[in-house]
Amino acid sequence: MGLQDREERALAEIEQRLAEDDPRFAARLDHTRSWHRIPRPVLLGAALVATYVVGLLAVIAGVTLSSVPLIALGAVVITAFPAAVAARAWRAHRRP
Repeated sequence: MGLQDREERALAEIEQRLAEDDPRFAARLDHTRSWHRIPRPVLLGAALVATYVVGLLAVIAGVTLSSVPLIALGAVVITAFPAAVAARAWRAHRRP
């Protein structure tokens, strides 16, 4: 959910005042927030790939160990997160 224009302007004004009042602190905050500059779709894609790999490894380990619960857990991990992301995107797309 994006911010409204006036909220973005207010935040930008607060950031500017902070940078003027305490440049060292503002620089530290800017440094710690560097991962926020990565676009959300890129982070989401990385999370999807990582989740898929973890689920796939669980399935492979389950097959290797002949463990049905581990195979089932891996299958749930592989399908649940992408399904949740798709459902959320679908709901967001349908909103006016």
